[in-house]
Amino acid sequence: MKISKIPGCGSFGVIIDDVDFNHLTDEEWMEIGKIHMKELVTIIRNTNLDKISYLRWMKKWGKDRMTFEGMLRKKYPDWNGRIDSVTEQEGWEQRDVDSVLGFAQVLEVDIANEGKVLRVCGGRNEHGMPNGLFSEGELLWHSNESGNITFAPGVALLAYQNTTQSATGFLTTVDYYHSVSESFRSELDDMILIHNFTEGKINPGLNDYQDNLMYKNMAPDPNAEIPMVIRSPYGHTGLHYSFNTVVGIKGMSQKESDKLLAGIRKELEDKYVYDHWYQQDGDLCLFDNSITQHRRLGNTEGRLCYRYQYDYNSLQDGPWMPYFQQPYIDRYIDRINFVIPALGNDDEFPMPNKEDYK
Repeated sequence: MKISKIPGCGSFGVIIDDVDFNHLTDEEWMEIGKIHMKELVTIIRNTNLDKISYLRWMKKWGKDRMTFEGMLRKKYPDWNGRIDSVTEQEGWEQRDVDSVLGFAQVLEVDIANEGKVLRVCGGRNEHGMPNGLFSEGELLWHSNESGNITFAPGVALLAYQNTTQSATGFLTTVDYYHSVSESFRSELDDMILIHNFTEGKINPGLNDYQDNLMYKNMAPDPNAEIPMVIRSPYGHTGLHYSFNTVVGIKGMSQKESDKLLAGIRKELEDKYVYDHWYQQDGDLCLFDNSITQHRRLGNTEGRLCYRYQYDYNSLQDGPWMPYFQQPYIDRYIDRINFVIPALGNDDEFPMPNKEDYK
């Protein structure tokens, strides 16, 4: 196994070569996981993974989490979680039904009874519905579930077929946070960002079928408040500033916040970006989803990737608290304490307790 630094992501990011998953031990995989949590972005090149083995390895780090599913299960407690049963349920809002059916089109469900992964690809089925999420066109800077206070912290993307005309880009924020003056860093620490879903700010070619899907996944709560500065599962402090859902800064005029946010964005994009242009199929991109953003460039024709969105619970010693300030600590604890049990993941998830954060 050969590890080298990624160019462009500041102090972070590694590329790992010569990993043979057919002979990799669980201990070696967990060690790679710990390296990845520290590095924020990890690219394992030219893996020999198929979609089933990919899912099996990723589940060793933590269970998959789509937060909107947990929120819907809490909202509709009689729902059994089966996609095909949504239309049989009474009392559902149509927008929620549309969101679940939208996800049904892009999921590979119960792969060999192992679980599910999400397809990121183009093309449509016989009914004109997209076969995968973000089906065509460029994908702008974003982090998944960015407007949700209980966003999932990890994402894994397996470049499966026809990826060599495209790139996945990464943008880190830790170095920027530590590069600014102490006084401005203090301002950032106190800054609360307002999040809303805006059509076209993540995937300009987004089609009507996936509007509700993106709304539920990215920013389900209108005018959601989330602190600018948070900590990653490893403990790095950086910015939770996802360009596609942030619409302003709490307590600041639109003009002032637009100017300030644009300045931060420019410096981040000028200094802390790496675009990984695939040289072969089979690369596995692992990236932090808390203080790191990602994007897609290039030609998507025939391109197929598999995405797994997850918690790092098997790599952590205890509960992860992303927030430094109230009332956001308590808001996170309240929501995570119903999302995780609703998903059936609470047997392995280290749940935070309010008593520990007084």
